[in-house]
Amino acid sequence: MRPPIAKAPTPASRSNRLLAYLPPDILRRFQTHLQRVPLEAKHVLYEARAPIDYVYFPIHGTLSAVNVMEDGSVIEVATVGREGAVGMGVIVGADTSLNRIFVQLSGEALRVKASSLKQAVEREELLGRLLRLYLSAFFNQVSQSVACNGLHPVLKRCCRWLLMTHDGAIGDEMKMTHEFLAVMLGVRRPGVTEVVQLLAKRGLIHHHRGVITIVDRKGLEAASCECYRSVKDEYERLLDGFPSKVPSAL
Repeated sequence: MRPPIAKAPTPASRSNRLLAYLPPDILRRFQTHLQRVPLEAKHVLYEARAPIDYVYFPIHGTLSAVNVMEDGSVIEVATVGREGAVGMGVIVGADTSLNRIFVQLSGEALRVKASSLKQAVEREELLGRLLRLYLSAFFNQVSQSVACNGLHPVLKRCCRWLLMTHDGAIGDEMKMTHEFLAVMLGVRRPGVTEVVQLLAKRGLIHHHRGVITIVDRKGLEAASCECYRSVKDEYERLLDGFPSKVPSAL
């Protein structure tokens, strides 16, 4: 697959929620290092244990962090949308990725060279503090995913996954097959098909030819386990206390 073609960021493109927490002066200085790039579905940004050359801040679309086993099987451990970033390990000295990171739902991102980000963090204390807070929120999501995968039934886990993916989508339609969803949840495809059909019967989603459409978002949240809300609440707890939050700046 050809590498993404980078473009200069424009005001309309700067809609990553994490970066929106930065004070305007720091944001102006940092955005000179950012490039806007497309996110193409299934494109791998890093393989597990591969070098992190760039850090990506999604604008829209969804990225997936999966754990890769020796036999090639995978299971998702985190979903990242416009609320966050991938490649954050570089700010604490980890220059390789723990997981395979790939594009789950196509969209766009702002990317920065890992070396440039590390230099920016050294210069800007608030930038470093913000990214470390997000890193804590990310690890909380990974921890919650482990608990969810081990303790909760497939239906509730599926609802959580659909909600997190929907958070990064534009509109309510999401391209995905039952087979892909089964891989992400670490379950057999027949089990996922049964769950998807049940959610459709309840009027929460619609599915047709590799497209799942969210019909009743509130109903889907009610059918989900506590993990979706727990991850969101911890993100808000950590980041809403950050100084100079300016969501309207991007």
